[in-house]
Amino acid sequence: MGGIIMAYMLPAVFAGLVAGVLLDRYDRRKLIVVDNIGRSLIFLGLVLLLAMEEIPLYFVYILVVLAGMLSPLSSAGAQTLLPRLVPKKELLVKANGVMESQWQIVYMLGPAVAGVLIGWIGPANVLILDAIGLLICAFCFSRLPRQLVGRQEQSETGETKAGQVGPFLRSLWTDMRTGYRYLFGRKQMLMLVIFTFLFNMGYGPVEVALPLYANQNLEAGAVGLGMLWSALAVGALLGSLLFTSIRWKVSTGVTLGGIIVIWGLATLPLAFFTRLEIAMLAMGIAGMSFSPYNIIYRSYLQREVPDELLGRVMTSIRTITGTGMPAGAAVCGVLIPLMGVQGLLGAGAAACVVIGIVALGLLRGLDRASLAIDQGSSDALHPVGQKGIELGEERKP
Repeated sequence: MGGIIMAYMLPAVFAGLVAGVLLDRYDRRKLIVVDNIGRSLIFLGLVLLLAMEEIPLYFVYILVVLAGMLSPLSSAGAQTLLPRLVPKKELLVKANGVMESQWQIVYMLGPAVAGVLIGWIGPANVLILDAIGLLICAFCFSRLPRQLVGRQEQSETGETKAGQVGPFLRSLWTDMRTGYRYLFGRKQMLMLVIFTFLFNMGYGPVEVALPLYANQNLEAGAVGLGMLWSALAVGALLGSLLFTSIRWKVSTGVTLGGIIVIWGLATLPLAFFTRLEIAMLAMGIAGMSFSPYNIIYRSYLQREVPDELLGRVMTSIRTITGTGMPAGAAVCGVLIPLMGVQGLLGAGAAACVVIGIVALGLLRGLDRASLAIDQGSSDALHPVGQKGIELGEERKP
């Protein structure tokens, strides 16, 4: 299981560099459709493997790696499409809050529904349902207006470079470096990415130690572990809904640093108590405090990075921040025998408090003005039509 998870996650992180180039060069909508159709076929391939008497494991790994390589087209593509779908920059936080709430609902219900369905209709049929779901997703993205989200690589004369594989491959490395050059040329943004990486590392102990904590320290077994994860998911959903319904005027850097500190303080009781209800309360508060981080973090990047660079910059950042949790998990695997489960959870919580305090000082200049975003605005999140796009293009220098 560990190998399969890594076979999906690591290719997704590093294939994101190529995905970022593609998302900036070509029609983002079509690339997302290709990803969903491709992964649908991969899931159907897994169904065929399950029908065999003996499953060749290396075939499973190959299919999982391919699925991981395709996935950034959708995960990064959706984030790069959002600024085009939301005409007003001040509504990006609200829009990201809606997306984050949707993801929290998925995380809260998806595994439970999958578990029930696997017991009811079997794993092969669940994979078929997944494949159908991806095809539905591909259809939904294909219905977005082309003039709203379309992007194509163009030559200096304005003609589309169709089928020129050689020039594309020769310039691919240069384009992949573009995202890093943009990031490393902006000190405050780079510090934000570094602190996000460290925050993900600080989360690592929870991911690794929580199953052991539920089994050994709480003596609650799988049921207790499920209740802890559910408490985290419910708290995160409530945090997302609450944050998008209020007016938030604290600066971006101070808010993000404060969230890291609160996460550390919220998870600290796990190091001292062995009662399930206390642990669930701690996880619920931690989830509630954490969920606004992704909302503000993504909104800041979408607001600051030019649209034509957004795919490359977002995926370049992902190769840094996305390795934080696996790195933290790897360190935890070494430290658990030395520190014990609760000792490791306490160390992770204390590390987050320290990281957050440092971030409070260094990220104060992240944006000169306060957020002051009217998240409680009555303005609806209306998509921009062709006329809106044309007017927006005319205003560009």
